[in-house]
Parts: sequence; structure tokens; C-alpha cells
Amino acid sequence: MNSVQDFIAEQRSTQKQIMSVLRGWILDLGPHTTEKISYRVPCFYFYGLLSQLKPTADGVDLSFTQGASLSRDHKLVEKKGQKNVGTIRFHSLAELEEREEELRAILNEAAIQNQYLFNQKKKKK
Repeated sequence: MNSVQDFIAEQRSTQKQIMSVLRGWILDLGPHTTEKISYRVPCFYFYGLLSQLKPTADGVDLSFTQGASLSRDHKLVEKKGQKNVGTIRFHSLAELEEREEELRAILNEAAIQNQYLFNQKKKKK
């Protein structure tokens, strides 16, 4: 698989739609945002690994590497047994679009957190 776009293009219709929108919103975070296939799924980097998109049988999981540290105000983010990872599952494009404002706030918080952690590690060196 060559690119994230190729990966998304190979998904079923619902997953393809959801992943395309999520990809666009993640890339909207700014010029420091990059993407690549890693762990056999699309991964997005913003001062380190920020998130992953994983197709599921009934939708798409958006996982945040430091999701457990996100504000508790974001009720969408669930811990699913992994120590630091937080996940949101979307079942339809309509559900995703209905939650756009909240999801963009979560994406921004996750990006700010990643940049902060990156800068903290840099200071220790």
C-alpha cells in the first residue's frame, strides 16, 4: 500500500466516507501534520504520533495516542483497555458531521498536547 489515500480508497463505502472526512480534519491541524501507513493503518503525526484510523466491521475508530490524557469534558473519547489510548467510533457520515464541532475541539486539544509533550522532551535533552 502506497499512501493513506490508497488505503482509504480500498475501504467499503461508509468507512471510505468517514475516513476521508476525518483525514481532512486531521490534516487541517496545520503544516506540521503528516500521514503515513504504519501498523497497517493510516497514522497521523503532529509532533509525534497523534492518531490512527482503523476500519471496523461497523464503522471507523479514531484513536488518539495520548487520548487518556485529554480533557474529561470530551465524553466521546473512550478508553478501550490500552493505557494511554483513547478511541472514538463513528458508525456513519451523518454521526460524524453531527459531532464536527466537538471532534475538531478534541483534535485541537490532542495536537496542543502532543506539541507540549514534544517541547518538554526537547527541553530535557
